[in-house]
Amino acid sequence: MLPKQTDYKVGMYIRLSRDDERAGESLSIENQRRILTNYISEQGWSLYDEYVDDGFSGTDFNRPGVQRMLDDAKTGKINLIICKDLSRFGRNYIQVGQYTDYIFPMYNIRFIALNDNVDTANSQSSGMDMLPIMNVFNEWHAANTSKKLRAVFESNAKSGKYMTTFCAYGYEKGTDENFTPVIDPYAADIVRRIFEMRASGMNAKKIADVLNGEHIVPPLDYKYDKIGKKYPLYSHHLWSSQTIKRILKNQMYLGHLCQMKQTTVSYKNHKVINKDMEDWVIVENNHEPIISQELWDKCREVDASVSNGKCTKERTTKPLSGLCYCDSCGSKMKQHNSSGSKNPMGYVCGLHARYGKSYCTSHYIVMHGIESIVLADIQRQIDFVLNDDEAKAKYLSHKQGSLAVQNAEDKKRQQEIHKRIDDLDRLMQKLYEDRVLGNMPDKICSDFLVKYQQEKENLQAELNDLIRRTETVSKDEHDVDEYIPV
Repeated sequence: MLPKQTDYKVGMYIRLSRDDERAGESLSIENQRRILTNYISEQGWSLYDEYVDDGFSGTDFNRPGVQRMLDDAKTGKINLIICKDLSRFGRNYIQVGQYTDYIFPMYNIRFIALNDNVDTANSQSSGMDMLPIMNVFNEWHAANTSKKLRAVFESNAKSGKYMTTFCAYGYEKGTDENFTPVIDPYAADIVRRIFEMRASGMNAKKIADVLNGEHIVPPLDYKYDKIGKKYPLYSHHLWSSQTIKRILKNQMYLGHLCQMKQTTVSYKNHKVINKDMEDWVIVENNHEPIISQELWDKCREVDASVSNGKCTKERTTKPLSGLCYCDSCGSKMKQHNSSGSKNPMGYVCGLHARYGKSYCTSHYIVMHGIESIVLADIQRQIDFVLNDDEAKAKYLSHKQGSLAVQNAEDKKRQQEIHKRIDDLDRLMQKLYEDRVLGNMPDKICSDFLVKYQQEKENLQAELNDLIRRTETVSKDEHDVDEYIPV
């Protein structure tokens, strides 16, 4: 048994999140400090240090103050941790419980949450009895707050409110209630030039070289110059290919306000992830555009064209040069010239050509072979035009015949996935109930929940793919009608 502590070296922990700031003085840093300091003095303890996290969420334990305090506790610099209430220490009930039930007792550290009557030195108190319940409610509060904030952000985005500190390059923040973007004439001209250069076929590197050659100030420097400050981070003060690509992909220049493009994994995991485009909040024709739809479309056409091809020694470019890709690794096929009759001119995998057989096989294909395939496809397209009804029937017969079996298998698999997802939902609900009732250790329960949630997400992704594939098959006949000219 660990010896009972009598000489306490106190670590005072104080935390205030951005959401708590709205609650007023009762949760302020100074108020917490005053309450805890008075209590420590009344007990006659010595304060070793105070640990403050101002503006940090309680769901995440990667806070500088709490981490420094825990390090001091594990090295014996402090043996008593005190905070105003349990939610100040954290709102993640699994991690809070891990510290109060396992880690603190292991290091013989006393923990006190003053207002909640929690004191690990008095295990018989009502506060200690209610500790698991308070942990759950503290996390529920964090989850509920996160849900409300996300709803507010989404509502503001849908109403056209521009939620940003700095406007995109080419615009200035408006003074109306929605902060509607207003064109910045100088930067807008640069943006327009960038799109025009891309539409003419120039790549991002060449566009950046042109702007750098003309000594045009890049977006970050331009932004800080306008507010009269120096860019705080190191910068080479040059345009880069990535900056050009970001501008070329930004639909804001069409007059559309695109927001909610990123999110966090959860209210407990703050890692930022990109959303799929269909989940963005887009308000069309929200502000004055800088470029036309026609110019935007032309740039997208240039993006879709993969290459100009490679010239031979005779300064000619083969018809399919730059258009072939390896079916295994996705690398562009490299033109292969051979003087011998055994290996006529053809294409090999570019990855294999550069790094050898350890990364991909050659996938050698002769030029006249692939050109014959392309020629046959062109002839089929001509057949569509010359023999509408017959070509359509031939195409659908071949297409639907080959997909009929696959379609039936897909529908069967969809039913299996739906059943498994329902089973997983029931299992996770049962796990949660067992954890709340104390029938299962938190660690085991948490591991199972992560495993089940990952399986559910994988199944949902597979289900979405199957649904899209089924819908594609059902549209084949319509697609053929659309393709054939009248």
